[in-house]
Amino acid sequence: MPSVSRMGASRALIGVALAAVLAVGACAQSPDTIAPVPVDGARYDGFTCAEMGHEMARVNRGVALLSAEQSTKQVNDAVGWFHLLGPAGSVSRRDIRSRIALGKGEMDAIERVMAGRC
Repeated sequence: MPSVSRMGASRALIGVALAAVLAVGACAQSPDTIAPVPVDGARYDGFTCAEMGHEMARVNRGVALLSAEQSTKQVNDAVGWFHLLGPAGSVSRRDIRSRIALGKGEMDAIERVMAGRC
């Protein structure tokens, strides 16, 4: 029969393993791993090449800002799990993954249209 101290150690080990799994699963996603959503290039049919260039710059700036915010959330989550045992960044801020994915999709669509027309 296992001793009481061995049972306590086993429970502690299981608790640590469970906490590690929860910590990894609750962290904010890296902006680099967020896939673009498909965007129809037809929305840029009325744009000139210069206008598409300006639109690409605008969308690129927006994605860069959102990606920086997402990266900060990722770092804050890691620090939060280390110090507070909870995902500090993800809980306190809005979820912007869909906006990053849309922005990446818009950049892809603009690039496709520009490659075929400009």
